[in-house]
Amino acid sequence: MFEEIRDQQEADGLDPYAPFEDEDEWGLVKWLVARVGQTAIDEFLKLPITRRLQTSFKSKHLFMKAIDKLPRGTEWNLKMITVEGDLEGPDGKQLTEELELWLRDPVDCIREMMANPAFAGVMSYAPEKVYVDETEAGRRYDEMWTGDWWWEMQGRLPEGAVVTPVILASDKTSLSQFKGDKQAWPVYLTIGNIAKDVRRQLSKHATVLLGYLPVSKLECFSATRRQVEGYRLYHYCMSVMVEPLVKAGTEGVCMMCPDGFVRRLFPILAALVADHPEQCLVACCRENRCPKCTVDWRQRGELVGSPLRTRDTTLENLQKHQRGELTTEEFEDKFGMRAIYQPFWADLPHSDIFESITPDILHQLHKGVFKDHIVNWCTELIGKDELDSRFKSMTDYASLRHFKAGISKVKQWTGTEHKEMEHVFLGAIAGAVNSQVMAAVRGVLDFIYYSQYQSHTSDTLNRMQDALTMFHDNKDVFVELGIREHFNIPKVHSMLHYIHSIKLFGSADGFNTESPERLHIDFAKRAYRASNRRDYVIQMTTWLRRQESIYIQEAYLAWLGYGMDLQAPDTEETDSESDDSDAEVECGTNNDLQVSRYPPTLSNTTLSLQTDIHVRSLDKFVAINESRGYYLPSTCPHPNTPISRLIEKHGASEFMRTLEEWLQARRPNATIRKLYPFDRVDVYKYISLLTPPHPHISDTKRFYKLRVYPEIPGRDARQQPTPAHFDTAVIIENENLYTGSGISGELSYAVVIYLYGLTGHLVGLRIGQVKVIFTPPRHFATTTRPLAYIHWFRPLQAFDTNLSMFRLVRSSRHRAPNAAIVPVDRILRPCHLIPRFGAGAAQPGLTAYNALDTVDEFYLNRYIDFEFFERLN
Repeated sequence: MFEEIRDQQEADGLDPYAPFEDEDEWGLVKWLVARVGQTAIDEFLKLPITRRLQTSFKSKHLFMKAIDKLPRGTEWNLKMITVEGDLEGPDGKQLTEELELWLRDPVDCIREMMANPAFAGVMSYAPEKVYVDETEAGRRYDEMWTGDWWWEMQGRLPEGAVVTPVILASDKTSLSQFKGDKQAWPVYLTIGNIAKDVRRQLSKHATVLLGYLPVSKLECFSATRRQVEGYRLYHYCMSVMVEPLVKAGTEGVCMMCPDGFVRRLFPILAALVADHPEQCLVACCRENRCPKCTVDWRQRGELVGSPLRTRDTTLENLQKHQRGELTTEEFEDKFGMRAIYQPFWADLPHSDIFESITPDILHQLHKGVFKDHIVNWCTELIGKDELDSRFKSMTDYASLRHFKAGISKVKQWTGTEHKEMEHVFLGAIAGAVNSQVMAAVRGVLDFIYYSQYQSHTSDTLNRMQDALTMFHDNKDVFVELGIREHFNIPKVHSMLHYIHSIKLFGSADGFNTESPERLHIDFAKRAYRASNRRDYVIQMTTWLRRQESIYIQEAYLAWLGYGMDLQAPDTEETDSESDDSDAEVECGTNNDLQVSRYPPTLSNTTLSLQTDIHVRSLDKFVAINESRGYYLPSTCPHPNTPISRLIEKHGASEFMRTLEEWLQARRPNATIRKLYPFDRVDVYKYISLLTPPHPHISDTKRFYKLRVYPEIPGRDARQQPTPAHFDTAVIIENENLYTGSGISGELSYAVVIYLYGLTGHLVGLRIGQVKVIFTPPRHFATTTRPLAYIHWFRPLQAFDTNLSMFRLVRSSRHRAPNAAIVPVDRILRPCHLIPRFGAGAAQPGLTAYNALDTVDEFYLNRYIDFEFFERLN
């Protein structure tokens, strides 16, 4: 694609920035398109100061004409659909309705993605079997090309064919913000050849808008027929939209790939991302049934397998009902189907729509099973006020949302808030419910966490199955307590299909409906706001076309070397000189089926930020080893702080004694001068700790922020003071016992040795509350490394099997805190402690900021993030 643009510009004698003058003008164009509306653009260009810029465009009209000269993506097409209803108008004729179907050719959209050189390092053309060890049980499932579906499909196609798994996502969304009922029904397309981490990033343009389905109330039909006719309209429009895939998936299409080779691609519908109502719409089944299997609606709450729906059987039953060979009662009650006689997927080659329906973590698990059911059931058991008080007094953590008004006051829940509640929910209800309820809730939470893993092995899938079994083994307690009468809930049943889908298509995080929800903002809501609200769809497509042109031009300039390099990190760059001969290009073959081993070397991993840390400079980053390190602010925020202030404000009552002991231990044969309260140290407010990657969680290293500062007064009477934060952390207590494989050690994690039945000990590790991060007084300095003053908790030995969490209490010494000084390189990562509320009401006056100092017992929260969850299992 970019070669054609370059050749055309050279033939026309144009500059790469054409139709604009130069780089500066192009920068202005990008800013105006991204930040300013059309009316404001017109006003801006008419300003006297703007006219002095001597831009090549003097008005909004000329500005838009220039943008329309930029390279375009796949063109939009309009298909008018006439719907004839069953109602008659005043003239005695059947009422009709004209609807607009806006769409683009899916094959052209795929061709455009395949031609994008930005995907050269993140594109796969063949299935792989990836192993973490030498056994079949060690097989790894993450990207789509590691799943069984791709291997099976490769065997169906001719030699040399490249499978292009088409992923469709659709979801109706509201366009009006405060009034009106305007809606849009976007359909998105991406391909499984692109790595899922890239597909999820909106800025990478790895997902394209395929079209807008018409949204209509179909008032030309009677009320009894309106619903089913709406279903049929959806399938008709989708069949028109995906019609080019029928021929392309059967015969294949030659396309230029990002690596410069031409291959014969077979685009095949592989996955459909949708919520439950739309899944049922696609599967032609009723919403009280499972869209994937034939389970009886009365058995959806049981842990029993049922035969999967099949394409041929479903089409046969639809035809029988259409011919009158199946009664409506049998068709609807026995098979649970809808009278959609021509589903859009009927002619798609090699595609099984029922296998293609992927897990919906957002709606099925976060919002469905957890929030709508588990939380509501537990609230009914515990009481709304008591549960709110426990959330209000939940201890603080750097990346954890605090529900300061409780959870019952939240009016509108988002997926992020569901996840935040999941981090602490099990600890919040501990003691207030019996052990069976705890086991059922723990089974659901464990299942939800495993479902979000970016990579799976047989081990994690087995643990995922065990979590589901735990829930089903204990769920009847809600019936015994009078909370439920049955569990015939579609979203509860959907959990049975997760493991099968993961084995087919790779980890479920690559198909989450959170991505379409995010795409709605740019492809629907922003596009609608750019219109004048009348005949808005055509204006939306025009706006989107221009936005796409801006991206293509920017990518083209980057390809020429005028901008940022499009090459993905950690990949080899290809020779920029290509063979431009006029010889006929033949489709390449696909003989590179691969079997790979994992893990990659740590040196190839990149850094990511787990919390809101913006590392502006790594001048003070200290690498402890290839896996760990830490970072302190470039400038010390509190130099020359007297020790008396640390004792008063930080609660560091044993600071002088422990520092003297530490200094003496460093120089056993020297006489160390006694410390005094007026001695000064340099004090830091936080430290950022780098932890290694983990294959199930992320292939990138991460920074975690550990906060250590007292209350900061407000600037004036109107501003509330900033509460103190003295975070807890996992610390190496005994370097001789610590093997490096404990929390945030190399690649394995949390070696737990069960010596005494159900109790255990994390070898060499201990939990402590960090009260001060400092560098020692200069005249005492025996090291340049910063130090940490900590208050210990007792060793990790008491284990609660109901919660699968360690119980902790503070450690004391001579009726004072058991304190110590340790180098900061022995701090592995922050951790979160949940107050052990017990069976009674939460302690009056308890808040998130005084709980650590007020409560006597805590739980070590294994749900605070995926890393802690996995490595404490």
